[in-house]
Amino acid sequence: MKKKNDSTIVEGFPPLMCHEPRVLILGEIPGEKSISANEYYCDNRNRMWKMLAELATQKLPTNYSEKKVLLEHLHVVFWDYYQFGEQRTKGKVKGTIPNDIVGFVRKNPTITKIAINGYGNYKDFGEKLQNQFGQSIKVFRLPETSGLNASWTLEKLCQDWSVVFEL
Repeated sequence: MKKKNDSTIVEGFPPLMCHEPRVLILGEIPGEKSISANEYYCDNRNRMWKMLAELATQKLPTNYSEKKVLLEHLHVVFWDYYQFGEQRTKGKVKGTIPNDIVGFVRKNPTITKIAINGYGNYKDFGEKLQNQFGQSIKVFRLPETSGLNASWTLEKLCQDWSVVFEL
């Protein structure tokens, strides 16, 4: 992570894999707290882990090893759409280089669903992915799990995100 004027140049993480992934959850690019801890969704205000634990009817993981077990249980892989980006101080990402999502899904044919974390992200890259995959992969437009999306309760997030885990 390098500072540049009012922004930070951010390098994304590699995919956080599980055995036989079925769902790819895509964020935009890691936030500051996640980068510092080298962990996906590390900010305690982000409700991703709480939501996944609820949906799996599991206890909330207390460390990253337990979080990885939860992903394994749900057959979820985390990744970000962007490999590199310029994270602006107001949260917007600019000057980005995308990851090869299509190639990644082709190498992992058990993935049948992509969940886009955030409506704005869906507009930015979810629609593009749905067009690239056509009917072969369902791309879901879902509400942001970030604490910045405070108008969505955990219960409402779970309700909306549950469609990803239905058969």
